[in-house]
Amino acid sequence: MNVDNSSLKREFMMNISVAIYDIDVIVGDDVGVMLSDTVRNWFILINHVAISTLICLFGAVGNCLSFAVFLRQGLRKSMNLSLFSISVSDFLGLVLQIWHNFCLNPYVGQIESPLDFMQIQYLTAGWPNVTAVRITGWTTAFMTLERCLSIAIPLKIKQFITFRRSVFIIIMIYVLNVTALSPLYLSAYFSWYNSPSYNHTKLGVSFRDNKLEIQGLVFIFHATLSITSFILVVIFTAILVLKLKQKSKWRKEATHDNNQNEAISSRERKTVMLTIAVAVVLIVCYTPAVVGSITTAITPDFAITGKQANVFHAVFSFAFVLHSINSSINVAVYYKMSSRYRQTFQKLFLARRRKNDDQLEKNNSSLKF
Repeated sequence: MNVDNSSLKREFMMNISVAIYDIDVIVGDDVGVMLSDTVRNWFILINHVAISTLICLFGAVGNCLSFAVFLRQGLRKSMNLSLFSISVSDFLGLVLQIWHNFCLNPYVGQIESPLDFMQIQYLTAGWPNVTAVRITGWTTAFMTLERCLSIAIPLKIKQFITFRRSVFIIIMIYVLNVTALSPLYLSAYFSWYNSPSYNHTKLGVSFRDNKLEIQGLVFIFHATLSITSFILVVIFTAILVLKLKQKSKWRKEATHDNNQNEAISSRERKTVMLTIAVAVVLIVCYTPAVVGSITTAITPDFAITGKQANVFHAVFSFAFVLHSINSSINVAVYYKMSSRYRQTFQKLFLARRRKNDDQLEKNNSSLKF
């Protein structure tokens, strides 16, 4: 009996389950499995479908507001340029995460649709979302580095990091992280297959013969870029805090004019503290994912292909929630810690409301007389 090889590949592809990186799921013995499929699905429904989606919707709107604020203020200031870049990558990541959450929904997979959501999200949501997260990490690393230099060499910083150089660096951050995905799209492609479960054709994902090698290469790129940016953010943030304390102490000892000392210290401190706040939020929210990735590298069972694949899904569902929080909370951090951002925000979005309230109050006053 002759069996069509393409049909066999398609049947095998139907058993794929994608989380962060998509690798064929090997179903093994249930003995020793810590988490059942049912419990795993509950984690996905609660963390991905419910919590993460709500956070992403809020964050997407917030980042759109930040676009308007930073564009109104102008991007020639290095801080604004970096924060605007972070808002762009955060917005893209949140939109992709919403689509990712939808595709991961176990009930969506039961819909009679020409799309195999679990497969197509691999190329349209999973890896693109991870790329956006990496871009945020690298831009934050650049921003913290720039703040470190502004304290260490305040008189030369404008000559060393110019507007053009900042734009070039940020563009290269985007290009580098997007290019790291190019091997993936050379290995995987969309194609139609016959689904025996639904008795009709579905659009899914197929792979070329070099699938395993390419996926291994892409994972190495991802792990290297993600962990490196995370470590740099931690190092630069620690240096920034130390330098800020040293600089403040030196100025108190060297400056005789207390008023001038307080003015200079306050001006720098506000910018630096905003940078530290953004970096600390990123460190806190990214730590579980980094620890999980390292655990996957040293513990084969804790992987999407391992015996504890369900635990892997459950753990990383929390990591995705934290990623969503990091991309969504920045607008609140900007508003709370930057008076200039707050003033521009109020002028753009609250001025009309205040004007209407004042007009209403004026009308009410005239009616009393």
